[in-house]
Amino acid sequence: MAPLFKRKPKPPPIPLEVLLRSKPVRNPAVKWEKNEKGEVVLKVKLAPSKPGLFSGFVKGPTERKYVLDEVGSYVWELLDGERTVGDVAELLAQRFKLHLREAQASLLAYLRILAERGLIRLVAPGQGSE
Repeated sequence: MAPLFKRKPKPPPIPLEVLLRSKPVRNPAVKWEKNEKGEVVLKVKLAPSKPGLFSGFVKGPTERKYVLDEVGSYVWELLDGERTVGDVAELLAQRFKLHLREAQASLLAYLRILAERGLIRLVAPGQGSE
């Protein structure tokens, strides 16, 4: 019996060397600021909700906020579009006294989350920033 749903094949994994030479770039639509605690607060405008049964009674949120912790805030400020993932990992390892491999693994996991939420994108070596 054939499966009901066909899964898309996973793209091949990107080699670590390519990831480390990639440049993380912030989404220009994401506004950010530092709060009184020194934490970075990201603000993302949400698309207007579709009209529905209760659309006239309840006003939905117009933006989503993400409050980053100390490490996340430090990383966010380093994502200037000029530094590579490898550069950020080295700075992260120095600042928080981590082994480089540990900093790389943690950073890549964190960048994946930011990318999945549309907050950043990675520009591979050789690609333009546009």
